[in-house]
Amino acid sequence: MDAFAKSRLDSIFNGKKSPPYDLAEVSEHICTVKKDEGLGLELKNLMVVTITYNSPCHGQLKVGDVLLCLNGIQVTGQDKMGKLIQTIFNGQLTTKVWRMTIKVLRFKRHISRPTSFPPLYKHEGFTNDTLVLYNLKGYFHLGLDIKELDGKLIVCDFVENSLADITFSLGESILDVDGEKVTTCAAFNDRVRKSLEIRNFCLITVEVPSTDPLKNLLRNQISKAVKDAARVNKLPPDAVAFLAEGLAVFKKLEREPLKTVWMGDRHGKGTSENGNHLKMEDKVKETDVPTGWNSRLFVRLPPMKTFETENLPQ
Repeated sequence: MDAFAKSRLDSIFNGKKSPPYDLAEVSEHICTVKKDEGLGLELKNLMVVTITYNSPCHGQLKVGDVLLCLNGIQVTGQDKMGKLIQTIFNGQLTTKVWRMTIKVLRFKRHISRPTSFPPLYKHEGFTNDTLVLYNLKGYFHLGLDIKELDGKLIVCDFVENSLADITFSLGESILDVDGEKVTTCAAFNDRVRKSLEIRNFCLITVEVPSTDPLKNLLRNQISKAVKDAARVNKLPPDAVAFLAEGLAVFKKLEREPLKTVWMGDRHGKGTSENGNHLKMEDKVKETDVPTGWNSRLFVRLPPMKTFETENLPQ
């Protein structure tokens, strides 16, 4: 990590005690940006706090990344981002698609459990993992919903693009914080608050089910626990903008009948004979679990049986 990245890391914590430099790493990512489209990133002091659904940076950048350089040019301030991006685009006027190299500072989210911590007993059918929770107050809300289920603290839900979302996964059972065992929500909150006030980060050891029956059992427990609880779904920033625009129209024309937005021929035919017919694929397309689905409770089913697989020679 160079001096510029270290200074950016220190600035995130306002000059106070920063986490060790080895808890962050610098990486470069290449994104393809089309003409008249932006990066689709919402930034706060150069930290990515939201990635829009149609961003060209999907799969490359993560929420919580801190921008350092664009195409090798250091980003010294968020107020200079627009001018810097325009300069990069102007240098590639002959193309309609731009390749942009983005250098970011990324916090590590999983590390090995320190040997100085008390040893943990590993239960059969479970694996342990050590997570790093950073004090990024001012950038993210915690947004964590944990519940006490059968004597364990289980991560049941979290707000999208929150500190909990970039740290935890659904179904994780919290064992200890900085080596100190916690069994209640109050004890967890107190220990996390104390660690974040002292050194701006803490280490949380979690237990994760590794077998399908245990995953299914825990999923049912979580579903039962949160079934009656009120759940607030946060709207993405781009959806909030459309919502505000729609409400403004309703308020302006509340006494007038709304006009249709359909500008085409209502009774026109499709562009082809099959334009109005449902098309079915011949084969099922199998995909892996999307990276945006933040859970440890996925159960991977065996491949679907087909006529060909059932008639293979034994």
